[in-house]
Amino acid sequence: MSEIALRIATVADAPALANLANQYTFQQVSEVERENGFLTGSFSAVAMQAMLTSVPSQVAFHNQELVGFIINSKLPAERYPPLVKEICALLPTFFYHQLPLTQYRWFFYGPVLVKKEYRGQGLLLKLFEANKQELRGSFDIGVAFIAEQNNASLQVHTQRLGLEIVGRVVFQGVPYAILAFSLSEDVR
Repeated sequence: MSEIALRIATVADAPALANLANQYTFQQVSEVERENGFLTGSFSAVAMQAMLTSVPSQVAFHNQELVGFIINSKLPAERYPPLVKEICALLPTFFYHQLPLTQYRWFFYGPVLVKKEYRGQGLLLKLFEANKQELRGSFDIGVAFIAEQNNASLQVHTQRLGLEIVGRVVFQGVPYAILAFSLSEDVR
């Protein structure tokens, strides 16, 4: 994986990020491909720019090609799509290590993607560790949501990356797991 370069995302990356993300949405991938994971929603370059300017994010490139990313954000609730607005409203009701999520300095972790040709090589773990290192000190926890039918993503995030499921939201009939992870040794 030495040929993969990781760095902090810039607003100039937003169009490429939106383009890559939209190739892996639930609507774009086949039923068989969904078994390997998918993204929820759709993404515009403008929305990506807003997220990128709110919290540092990570990108991975191979020979100038975008091959993976972790996008983080912390925007006012009204700037998010309806699903995320709903999750924002419910955050005080979810607990991580005996405290409501909103008692921590938190950010949204995701969307997260590794291009299918680059999966299974440890790239997501490298992005995740770089992400935690970058944000440690600025935030206590990351908060994510994953559609429960996205078993591949749930498994990698809970079993390999150590995120904990802290709750559940059903939005328009679709159940989502709410997850959290610590950036600080003090929160463990």
